[in-house]
Amino acid sequence: MALAVAATAIGATAWANVGAEATSAHRDERPERIVSGREVFDFKNLAEITSTSSVIVKAEVVGIQPGRTIGSADEGGLDQARDVTLSVTTSYKRFPTVPQTIVLEEWGWDGDGNGYQVENVTWSEIGHKGYYFLKPSDAPGRWRLVSNQGRMLDKNGRLELSADPTSPFASSIWMDALDLEVELKRLTDTKKPPTDLPQPHAEPEVVTGDAASTPAPGEETEEPIPDDSTDDGSEPTPYPSST
Repeated sequence: MALAVAATAIGATAWANVGAEATSAHRDERPERIVSGREVFDFKNLAEITSTSSVIVKAEVVGIQPGRTIGSADEGGLDQARDVTLSVTTSYKRFPTVPQTIVLEEWGWDGDGNGYQVENVTWSEIGHKGYYFLKPSDAPGRWRLVSNQGRMLDKNGRLELSADPTSPFASSIWMDALDLEVELKRLTDTKKPPTDLPQPHAEPEVVTGDAASTPAPGEETEEPIPDDSTDDGSEPTPYPSST
């Protein structure tokens, strides 16, 4: 499945029309598979993602519910987001301001209610705490990760990255949560701007038409399965789930 994931992939704005149709009443409680998309940004280090993100927050997940649907039957099917509510405890970068509560769009379910995650961005759970590097979504009042590298969960001081663990970006994050906070404060200091902060990455051109639904370069032909996949007949059925 080649998925241009809304706002984390270049083909996102081709899905600008929000589907009026609802997805299946059934929705998986866990993702059954992992899909790939065209990544908007590929960062190499913390300074690059910090410079490019509009907002950077430390926050806790306090709510999750089904979000908007996009696409249509004519466009290859519907997909539905998960609205992840974040309670912000610290803001490192503001654009122009940061509310105390942020709704983060996360993907998602297909039109049959089958759950999927995008790349290494595992589904959020209530109680998760971490650091979020964000851009405004194309849906009013919603936010998105600046890229699939844009979440770092705090697991008792150890950082759990949403980035590909084999990527140069993941290799560059040597720090724990405390070190990350110190570095973020340094990189976002407006009174004494750091001299090593690079220019933000330029927004890429939007992919539309047939190119938006073709596999991303290097995409695997087989969809991998998440470590906690329910593709074992336990909940509710093997993929694809029945409705």
